[in-house]
Amino acid sequence: MQVQTTIASAIKKILDINEVPFNVPPKREFGDFSTAVCMPMAKVRRTAPIKIAQEVKEKLDALKLPYIKEIIVTPPGYLNFKIDHPAYVKSVLDKIRSKGEDYGKVNVGRARRVLIEHTNVNPNKAMHIGHLRNCIIGDTVVRTLRKLGYDVQACNYIDDTGVQVADVVVAMLYMDAPKYKPGMDLAKIWAKYDGKQSFDYWCWDIYSRVAAAYDTDEKLKANRAEVLHAVESCEGEIAAFAKEVATRIVTAHLKTVGRLNVTYNLLNWESDIFHRGFWNTAFELLKKSGAVVFETEGPNKGCWVVRFGRGVFMTDEGLKSEDKVLVRSNGTVTYTGKDIAYQMWKFGVLGRDFLYKNWGKQIDGTMLKTTAPDGKSSKLYGRADKVINVIDIRQAYTQEIVYSCLRKLGFPKQSRNSVHLGYEVVVLSANAAKTLGMETESGGAQAMSGRKGLGVKGDDLINVMAAKLAEKGTSKKSAEILSAGAIRYFMSKITTGKMIVFDFDEALRTTGDSGIYCEYAHARACSVLAKAGIKSFRGVKVPDRVTETEENLIKKLDEFPAVVRKAGADLSPAPLARYAFDLASCFTDYYETPDPEAEKQTPFYKIEDKDLKKYRLALVDAFRATMANCLTTLGITPLERI
Repeated sequence: MQVQTTIASAIKKILDINEVPFNVPPKREFGDFSTAVCMPMAKVRRTAPIKIAQEVKEKLDALKLPYIKEIIVTPPGYLNFKIDHPAYVKSVLDKIRSKGEDYGKVNVGRARRVLIEHTNVNPNKAMHIGHLRNCIIGDTVVRTLRKLGYDVQACNYIDDTGVQVADVVVAMLYMDAPKYKPGMDLAKIWAKYDGKQSFDYWCWDIYSRVAAAYDTDEKLKANRAEVLHAVESCEGEIAAFAKEVATRIVTAHLKTVGRLNVTYNLLNWESDIFHRGFWNTAFELLKKSGAVVFETEGPNKGCWVVRFGRGVFMTDEGLKSEDKVLVRSNGTVTYTGKDIAYQMWKFGVLGRDFLYKNWGKQIDGTMLKTTAPDGKSSKLYGRADKVINVIDIRQAYTQEIVYSCLRKLGFPKQSRNSVHLGYEVVVLSANAAKTLGMETESGGAQAMSGRKGLGVKGDDLINVMAAKLAEKGTSKKSAEILSAGAIRYFMSKITTGKMIVFDFDEALRTTGDSGIYCEYAHARACSVLAKAGIKSFRGVKVPDRVTETEENLIKKLDEFPAVVRKAGADLSPAPLARYAFDLASCFTDYYETPDPEAEKQTPFYKIEDKDLKKYRLALVDAFRATMANCLTTLGITPLERI
């Protein structure tokens, strides 16, 4: 609440402290909120807390704080504050009405550039629900920081030269007849895909098949090594085939995330990192700085490594190493090596750049750009002040290596401004696993594995949710929007540091703490306003008596800008999701009982007193606008009708 923020700031200056906690007094007549901040000051100042509180009250009274009607000191040293509710309510309503869609925006970013990389799914099969958590977190942080005034670039890294893509290429070329031979018509290979399901779904199946086949087919394993070498070289017929496979998968992925309102500014292809000489440039700089060393003995013999942690050490199982290999003994570059070069590009300190061209229009009508060998130069991308990499917590070690190398290369500022937004993974509940025909140990959660073909595909989840909503009479369009909102909310409400145990019943819930509950509250407000027919809420007269439910709603509405700030500071969608649910609950209480002391609750549009009617509907409209802004920041499309 903004009133509390103003008071806290004043008390901090008066007492020279950093925090001012507030609570609700045990008796309402004491005030609307209070603080015991003077109590712990007694020992420091060797003065009775009630005397300290009285001194603080006198200084606060002299400041004539806005919207505070009275400050009361109670034993043993509480400061209690009574709000001038009519003036406070009027100010909040006017602020929301005047700012409209901009309510909640705060220009703390001052156009500083932040590059956020998220999604980053291997282009070898359909996305599963674990991948959805990444892109939902990333996209919501993008939206939040833009609301806070940052110049945000959203990037999606496409690993089109990695082993996962190579495995799908091996499956297509060598698992079933006709098998690949140099110079053959590759249309015969593409014909293996019968089109009965989407290409990414088909690849999901053949990827798990080839992973199992490697255990018994030595020839296939040899094919794998050959294909991986060809793919990494980015040259020749097989490399071109692999690029086409990856492109088709990326097209499918973008369609999936588009259903969830996820968009990007740029697709960054790993093959272009090689084409543009990023790694070679970075490698020379790393060698010159001494950040990497060539090992001539030990477990990393013949490799270029970054010294890290305990280095090489002896265990009961023999020599181990915490050093990180950047170039293997066979000359191939690890993911971490490429990430170092890529991180340098993000900050504009590599001295090299991609070429760019249009990919196509996105769901929001914006043009998605992509790096490409046949693109054109541009100075629009990279050159960030801060870089946020959304990657699950299992990659914390490699992220530390990347940031450490920036420091060793002489870029300490860039290293400090590199942020790993780690998050816990999504696993399947015992019930979800059972539904999918999986057996779990001791009835516990089941981790997903694309290599084993275990998991819930993202599109399947959206389809199941939409079908369930359609059964209840929801239109097809609304069902699609509601299902996307429910999934985004489900993935957002749990803090990034906690594992999500996915359960179908929980995800498909339409009541309680859910995205659909928030959507219904917004739609209800729109329906009330439509029935009332009032177009303008200028000149609203706030009554002398503000009811308890009105008071609770207006306080919650006033919190929104602070919640956006917190979500931005935490780099998490969870504060926004919690706020949306709390706001919907406050509105429901207000809608059902606008005046708890009245014997009868009159629907807003039937109130005879014109001033009271307009005032109460203005509260409905303020809720509608704020909830719409919150849902939009969460990437959820607010519906006017369901």
